[in-house]
Amino acid sequence: MSIDEIPNMIQNQTGDVIKDVKKTLDSVSSKVKNMSQSIPVEEVLLQFSHYLNDSNRYIHESLPRVEEYDSYWWLGGLIVCFLLTLIVTFFYLGLLCGVFGYDKRATPTRRGCVSNTGGIFLMAGVGFSFLFCWILMILVVLTFVVGANVEKLLCEPYENKKLLQVLDTPYLLNDQWQFYLSGILLKNPDINMTFEQVYRDCKRGRGVYATFQLENVFNITENFNIERLSEDIVKELEKLNVNIDSIELLDKTGRKSLEDFAQSGIDRINYSMYLQEAEKPPTKVDLLTFASFLETEANQLPDGNLKQAFLMDAQNIRAIHQQHVPPVQQSLNSLKQSVWALKQTSSKLPEEVKKVLASLDSAQHFLTSNLSSIVIGETKKFGRTIIGYFEHYLQWVLYAITEKMTSCKPMITAMDSAVNGILCSYVADPLNLFWFGIGKATMLLLPAVIIAIKLAKYYRRMDSEDVYDDPSRY
Repeated sequence: MSIDEIPNMIQNQTGDVIKDVKKTLDSVSSKVKNMSQSIPVEEVLLQFSHYLNDSNRYIHESLPRVEEYDSYWWLGGLIVCFLLTLIVTFFYLGLLCGVFGYDKRATPTRRGCVSNTGGIFLMAGVGFSFLFCWILMILVVLTFVVGANVEKLLCEPYENKKLLQVLDTPYLLNDQWQFYLSGILLKNPDINMTFEQVYRDCKRGRGVYATFQLENVFNITENFNIERLSEDIVKELEKLNVNIDSIELLDKTGRKSLEDFAQSGIDRINYSMYLQEAEKPPTKVDLLTFASFLETEANQLPDGNLKQAFLMDAQNIRAIHQQHVPPVQQSLNSLKQSVWALKQTSSKLPEEVKKVLASLDSAQHFLTSNLSSIVIGETKKFGRTIIGYFEHYLQWVLYAITEKMTSCKPMITAMDSAVNGILCSYVADPLNLFWFGIGKATMLLLPAVIIAIKLAKYYRRMDSEDVYDDPSRY
């Protein structure tokens, strides 16, 4: 068997092992799918979806009533603001008319109409204040009780997560359960699962499996044993056996040809004789010199056929030199170089052939003895590399299932929107702003009423004047 046939032989001998390894790798996909379907995510989410569906249904049922009440709140707020604006308007008109219509020289019974109108406006403001102030106080108290308690007992604790810490108090929501959330979801109140931990993990985008500690219901690490799957592949690779015993680097015919070539006597050839012959010129005489001599001798002859024949022969000799002598000289130079190279090579040819045969024998022995183990070792080394990638992939799959699959962040986002966005921002904050504004205005009515009563007697026209006796006359 030649070296070129080794890849096909290895492929044929390892075909069954490769099929078994591929079958093991393909089985992982079905295992991952089965385990992902076995995780009780739906059972856990069903509890939350039940509460969310009930809340959603309650909101949709209450929405028309809330919209109707919202118009009543809006109308009531306008009426309250109108009453306060009316009282303040009376006070401002009273001050305006009283200041501009006041005459310090006029007696109380002779004050002007403008001044008297200012006093009447002030007393009208006082009357409306006493008439509606108790209603405003009741509204302030009611809205304060609702808005302040919602803000302090729900919104702020939810914002700083103290509300979750309170809900995590053992035996608070159920006197039989230490951890209420795990008792509801996992039916095991002894598992340490808190509202704060679930909220924090969901906020970070963790999956339902890790957030709700579903390993207590279905332990995916035990069912998805990476080491066991890797061991299955290693066992398949251990079955690998490659037998390469019949490899032959040089057959008997090739060896016989090399030995015959080494013993052909090429190293005993007299290369010096060939080199000496190659050093000789192609012609015994220089044809150009002979042609010049012939022309010189011909020119000394009288004109005639003989002279022309000699001149023609001289030209022919030059033509022969140009056509034949340079190529022959070039061939001689090449022959000389080839003979010299052959001389240098042939001197060590038998030793080189012996070295080549010894190297082939050594390589033949090495391949026969170690090639199978080398192929098996390299195959297993490559297999370990593949197993490393495979284990990395399985770890990623395990991480994706436990940490990223079915993130509960949308659920927490919806809860934050319901508490912070709806209850706190759209209910508690406007309510607190309402009672604070109305309460502040109601509180400022007290000094306004006192000042209005004090000023009214200086602006209103009296029916009679008060007369006092001067005690200094007696």
